[in-house]
Order: sequence, then C-alpha cells, then structure tokens
Amino acid sequence: MGTKKVKISAVKRAAHLKQRKAPLNKQQQQKLAQQKAAKERGQNIFIQKAHKKDELFQRKKQNKRSAMGLPVADVDNDEMDEDELLDNVADMLDGEDLEYLNMKKGRNRKRKHAAAVGDEADDDDIKHAVGLEKQFAHETALEDATKKITVDLLPVKTREGQIITRTTQVDYKPKPKPKKATEEVDDAEEGEAAGEEGQEDEDDAADIEYEDSDDDVVNDEEDTNAIKKVAEKKMVSTTDLLIARQQEIERQKYRIGIICSGILEKPEDKMRNFNALFELMDETNKAGVPNLLTVRKVAIISLTEIFKDILPEYRVGQVDTKMQTVRKATLERVTFENALLQHFKKFLQRLEKLTAAVNRKGHGRVTPQAVKMAEVAVQGMSDLLMSHPYFNYVKNIAQLLVYMLNCNYPRMRETVHNCFRYVFANDKKMDMTLFIIRRINHLIKSKNNVVHLECITCLMGLKIKNVNLDAEKENELKQKKLEAHRQRLLSLSKKERKRRKKLAELNKELDETRAEENKQTKHAKLTEIVKMLFNIYFRVLKNDPTSRVLSAILEGLAEFAHVINLDFFSDLIEVLNNILETQEDLGYREQLHCIKTIFVILSGQGEVLNIDPIRFYQHFYRNMLAVNAGKNHDDFRIILQTLDEVLVKRRRNMSQQRLMAFIKRLLTVGLNLLHHGTLATLGTIKTTFQLTSVLEILLDTDDSIGSGKYDPTLEDPEYCNASCTALYELTMLQRHYHPIVRKMATHIANGVPASGEGSLPSEIGKLSAMELFEQFDSTQMAFNPTIPVPRPCEPKIKKGHQDYLSRDFKPFYKQMLKDNLVKANTTSKETTFDFYKELKCK
Repeated sequence: MGTKKVKISAVKRAAHLKQRKAPLNKQQQQKLAQQKAAKERGQNIFIQKAHKKDELFQRKKQNKRSAMGLPVADVDNDEMDEDELLDNVADMLDGEDLEYLNMKKGRNRKRKHAAAVGDEADDDDIKHAVGLEKQFAHETALEDATKKITVDLLPVKTREGQIITRTTQVDYKPKPKPKKATEEVDDAEEGEAAGEEGQEDEDDAADIEYEDSDDDVVNDEEDTNAIKKVAEKKMVSTTDLLIARQQEIERQKYRIGIICSGILEKPEDKMRNFNALFELMDETNKAGVPNLLTVRKVAIISLTEIFKDILPEYRVGQVDTKMQTVRKATLERVTFENALLQHFKKFLQRLEKLTAAVNRKGHGRVTPQAVKMAEVAVQGMSDLLMSHPYFNYVKNIAQLLVYMLNCNYPRMRETVHNCFRYVFANDKKMDMTLFIIRRINHLIKSKNNVVHLECITCLMGLKIKNVNLDAEKENELKQKKLEAHRQRLLSLSKKERKRRKKLAELNKELDETRAEENKQTKHAKLTEIVKMLFNIYFRVLKNDPTSRVLSAILEGLAEFAHVINLDFFSDLIEVLNNILETQEDLGYREQLHCIKTIFVILSGQGEVLNIDPIRFYQHFYRNMLAVNAGKNHDDFRIILQTLDEVLVKRRRNMSQQRLMAFIKRLLTVGLNLLHHGTLATLGTIKTTFQLTSVLEILLDTDDSIGSGKYDPTLEDPEYCNASCTALYELTMLQRHYHPIVRKMATHIANGVPASGEGSLPSEIGKLSAMELFEQFDSTQMAFNPTIPVPRPCEPKIKKGHQDYLSRDFKPFYKQMLKDNLVKANTTSKETTFDFYKELKCK
C-alpha cells in the first residue's frame, strides 16, 4: 500500500521543526561521506591494507621533496618524474654540489628499484590472501552442506506413565541473509545516525531490513514444480505423472495455507499476498505453466473464507483524503479498506468470468472442467452473500446468482436456491430481499414464464406470515405512554436529583424504542415484496396455466393465501376451479395445493364470500387416497394442513354426514402410512372428537341403527352413508408395532377420555397433528421412542425327534442297526452295509 501526504496545521509544523536536531557540521558530513564511500567500495581487508601502504609511501615521498626544497606535487596527478627534476637542477650547478647531486640521484634509482620489487611482493601477498579467503569460503560451504544438527521431537508417553524424549538428526539450514532496504532514508535521519560515533552497528542494523519469513513461499521462488521436472524426461509413465501431480497439489496446498495464515494474521500488512492467490485461480501462472484444477478450486475456497473473515459488516464508503484532513489512524484504516475493496472487486470479476464460461450460448462446447469451476465459483458467491449481505458489490453478486438460478446445471440451481432461502429468512432490513424479488420477477417475465422450478420454489422461504404488526402497534403505544410520563416529570419541581434520575431512565427507554426500524418503512417494503410475489403467481396462472412451474405456483399460493387481497378472492377461486375441472393431466399434488389454497381463503377473510365449496370437498375426498407409505409419503403434510382448515376451522359449516365420511376416510388412509403419518391421522381424529360429539356414533358397532349401507367407493362424502359404519380400523391399530400408535388408538376407542383408563400421557396429549408427524419421523434412522436393548440370555437347547410316515419302519430300522452292530462286534472289524439294498431285500 502506498503512502499519502497528510496536510498539517502551521502550529504542528512549527512544533515539528523545533524538535528537529541541528544540521551537521562540516566534519560530520565529511565522516558520513567516508562511511558511504567505504560501503560502496565493499573491498576486503587485504586490499585496504595494500592501499594504506601505497598512501604511506606517497606521503614519505612528498616529505623528502619538501626537505630538499623542491615543490610538493599532487600525489594523484604527478606528471613530472623525480629523476627529470634532478636533471633540470644539475644543469644549474657545478663542482661539489654537482657531485653530491649525482650521488643522490644514484641512491634514488636504487631506492626506486627496491620499491618496485617490494610492490611486486605486496601483490603476491594480496593474491595469496584472496586465494586463502576463497578456499576458506568453499570449505565452509561444504561443511554446511554436510552438517547435521540435533532436533528435539515430541515426547512419547508409555502405558506405564514414563515420558521418553526423542531426538533426530536433520540437515543444517542457515538463516536467511538480510537484504538492504530499497527505500532511501531521509537525510535528517542519516545525519542523526552518523553524528553518533559510538553507534555504528546500530546504524547498520537500521539500514538493513530482513526478509519476510513467507516471502519465498508466497512468491514461489523455488522451482520445485514436480510435473515440470517429470515432463522434462523423455519416457514418462502414468504412475510418475500421478505421483508428480499429487506432489504438486500438496505443495500448492501448503503454499496456499501459508499465504492465508499470513493474511489472517495481519491483513493490513499482507494485502500483497492476494495477488499470489489470484494467480493460482487463473488457468496459467506468470511463468505460463497451467494450474491444476484442484489447486484452482482450493484457491477459490480459501479466498472465499478469507473474505468472509476479514470483510466488515458495514458498507465501506469513499473518503477523499486529499480534500479533507484526517487523523493518522483514520488514514490507515481508510487506506486498508480501499485496498481490501479493490481486491474484493478483482475476486468477484474472476468468479464472474468463470460462471460466464458456462452460462453463455453459442460459444462452443462447455468442458466438464469449466462446469466444475463454475460450481465452485457459484458456491463462493453464495457464501459471501449469506455472510455479508450489506457489504459493497453484494447486489452485483445477487444479480448474477439470479441468472444462475435458471441455468442448465442442477447443482448450481440448488446452491443458489438454498442461498436465497437463507437470505429471505434472515434479512432484517428487507432491502436485499426486495432486490432479489425484483430481479426474479424480471427474469421470469423476460423468459415468458419458461423457467426452472427453482425460480419459483425459492420464494417459499419468504417470512411473510411471521411479520407481527401487532408488536409494532404495541411498541408505538408504549412509546406514547413513556413520552407522556416524561412530560409529567418535566413539570414537577420536587427533588431535582430524583427527577433527573427518572428522566434519564425514561430517555434511555425511549431511545431503545426509537432504535427499531420505522413501521411505515418496513410496511412499505413488505407491501412491495407481496406485490411482486403475487404478480409472479397471477401472471403464470393467467397466461400459462399449463406451465411446468404450475405446481410450485399453487404451492406458493397455498402458503401465502392468508395475505391475498380480498378483491382477488372471487377471480382466484374461479381460476383454480377451472384448473381442477379442465386439466385432466393435473397431478394429485397440484390438486391438493389448489384445494388447500381455496380452503385457506374461505377460512379467513373469504367467509364473507357467497361461494359453495361442495365441489372442492369432493376433490379433496377423492385425492386423500393418493398418498401411501411409498415415495409420496411426505405429501401427507398437505393433507394434514388442509384437514386442519376443513375439520377444525370450518367444522361448523360442514354437515354431520360429510364430517363422519372424512373421519372414516382419514382412518382408512392411516392404515397405509408410516407410523408418524398414522399418529398424525389419529391426532386429527382425537382433536375432532374433542370438538364435537356427533362422532361418537362411529364407535358403536351396532349396524342395525341407520338407513342404508356404507359405500367407500362413492366420491361424494355427503351420500356415502358413513353413519352406518364404525371405526373398525382402531382394532388393527391397537396391535401396531409402534407403542404410541397403540396408546393413541386405545385412547380414541375409549372415547378420548381426559383421565382414567385409556387416557394419554400429558406430553403426548398436548401435541398437535403436525407436531406428531414431525416429532416421530424416523426418516433420519432415529426411532422415537428408542428401542430398548434386548436382555442377554442363553439359548435353550432342545433335543430333536424324528417323525416316521410308516409305523412299521421304526422297529425295522432299529433291528437292522442292531444286527449290524452285533456282526461288527463279533468280527472286530468295521463293517459297512448298503441301506437301500437291505431295505429292498426285506
């Protein structure tokens, strides 16, 4: 992350300038320059000694020239040789002075020759020293390569309680070498470090920055690709390829784990690690080597989990730090959030690209690998939408998932379907729910109602009937009372301290009530959602009543029939009746949903309508026998919910003959269900017996009373003469394998007594029919109540006996065995005889 300049006030700037130390003097600057020059040269100690000797020789040479009265020449730019200077002086002298000068010239030549010989010797010493240094470094490297160190392993605890320590020998690996910092240090900081002579080591440590421990893993600097190494061979077997593939997968998994742990440890400092994970998501890495499909999946799943952990729960806003002054902590937080938002956007763009590869038409054949990657991408976006429904770009995620809800791949549709149901059930603000409903409405309308079933069934997750508007009214009344009490306390003048205390408590309660969402806003959103929902349902019923999503539409209408506007009741009942009468290929499940919707409407606000439901009673009576203990056993829930509307809520609008016919038919259906379905039927019958007394005639087995004969095959419950029969099925249910079914059947046969013989335990008697159906469900291989373990016992051994068809055969058989035994004892040999031959001779 880059740094940004922050504007500070003039007062802070003046204080900052006062705290700065005085500038360096000339001597300190010269010393700092020398230290920099020494670092840049980087020469070893032997070369430095050679330079020191050369400088000493040049200094002595200049001293001699100054002693002779000659001008001192520059050491580095000496253009005139010493012998040439002596020759020039000799031309101006004669006599003894000339002889002394010639003698001096000879001495200088000898000294020069000796100095040259000495320089050659010094060069030889330097070369020898460098060779020794290289040899030492080479020997040290070989020693490190073969060096073993002892490492302690985890201790082992024996059965006797003794702890055994363990050690092992591993290869020695030196610590990572430090690298120089790439960023330049400010001149002021460098001056402070150079000004203190006794802290040179600290200055060197400050200029050095150690490498991150996982940089080599993140950047994948080591070329250890097993597949690449195997591919370089000429002859490769399938086993080698599989082993190399597994090794590469394990290596990349380890690398992904290191990267993710670094990000989760401190996200502010490890934002650059996201690029390595993005690279693993792509088809090829930066070196052009294709990434394995498993590695790409693991990278997507890991990034999804990271974003689920580090994304904030709020929506990140844009803060312009150039136009306004912010604190340092605020600036760091804003910078981190902006960087996080950019990486999140890149991640979503890559996921969208993966899903577009299987959702576009006319772009060639879709490969199985692309489908698998798209499934992982859809799962990742669904998880992000469920965990952070209020963060940035979540609406883009929801819009993309709506289109994937109608794709051609069942697993993706199921994933999106479960995601939307979760969002509908847990959305408190209702904003995301409203957005998704609008997009689904637009999708169904654009596709002319030709969509997959999941586009309709996901709407069943809406919690419309769980919205309690009465609680909001109570909250509003409470707020008004508290406000009135607050005004009364303000007008009081006794004991100011006590008055203020009570006033503070009331203000606190008022703040708590005001913290809830506004009732008008929530009601407006809920009204819009219901409007969109029934717009979808009614458009399909009107334009395409034979659509493949009709069953889901009818199921949704049955679920949300209690919130339908009264103005649509008559038209809706007429449309449903036409569907029941005209569509012959309509399944029993769709018919049950239609009947349930109609009775829910008629049991609520539809009671004011002048509609005769006798035709719907006939449809319902006929379709009750369609459910059995097979695959469609779960559809019995629809029958239970409809029976609750028919037999309980509308019992006063039914005739006695029709009520008894439904009870008889329901008990007949209970014989063909699993035990929890049978319990639900008995629970419904028990409730009906408790609410009305006309059903007691069904417990009387005297068939001489009544007119006519019961006809179970008649489709009209009004004329089947159910009063002329009895509930004989209870005798069979009293011998049922389930103990609760036996108790319930006995309880109904005794006339549902509240106490005494045949009464039910309180924990069973208070359960409703739907609660019995769900609580005793054994589809998850859990029998309720638990089956007791049989007591251990020894098996009884019984002696067997033989049965003979002919009475004369038994004495004949015994006599034959006796004769052969006597013969065997006299001869003391084993004898054998042919039983069939002996029998034939006799």
